[in-house]
Amino acid sequence: EREITEFGRNPEIVSFIGNHCRLRRMDGAWVSVDVSPYPSVLHQHALASRWEEAVRLCRFVKDDMVWACLAAMASAAKELNTTEIAYSAIHEVSKVEYLASMKEIPSAEGRAAAWALFSRQPAEAEAILIQAGLVYRAIELNMQSHNWTRALKLAIQYKTHVDTVVAYRQKYLNDFGKKETNKTFIQCAAQTEIHWETIRAKIEAEVDKERQRASGGIR
Repeated sequence: EREITEFGRNPEIVSFIGNHCRLRRMDGAWVSVDVSPYPSVLHQHALASRWEEAVRLCRFVKDDMVWACLAAMASAAKELNTTEIAYSAIHEVSKVEYLASMKEIPSAEGRAAAWALFSRQPAEAEAILIQAGLVYRAIELNMQSHNWTRALKLAIQYKTHVDTVVAYRQKYLNDFGKKETNKTFIQCAAQTEIHWETIRAKIEAEVDKERQRASGGIR
């Protein structure tokens, strides 16, 4: 491994073939550098969807950089198991936990939205859910991202789970010892009765409905 600073300020990559890279420094000098061949080999495995071979290569090399390359490639291909293995190898605990939770999502649309969110595309994730009619999951996505205003807007627009959003917003503020300052939330809270048992039952019903939809019980 070599630091880019070895080649001066703002070096330009002129060509990159296999594991051979040619750079042009600011003073005009050309520099040839050999880089690790493993990312290129991994890329070939990824293009051919040879994920087991890719994992075996990483385990043989035992290099965090190579595992990170595999994590990025597998994530781009939406290959859940390989992505989870790769992030686990480099101890990205939060990502591993998120990926594991994706396995519990019953619908294909829900998993597609989870991938979009994982790829830092929250607007696309929400759009997938709304188009699929999974409004509660879209609301939940925004609550989990602490995008409370958007969550409440969706709840009001689709006339569902307003009490859920208000309740979880209040819980969030109470956990941090804060008071509500958002006028829309203050107004909704004054007009909404909060019953946690009812809210939990509604959420469970949404999960059951999505599960039935995934199994073909709902069209």
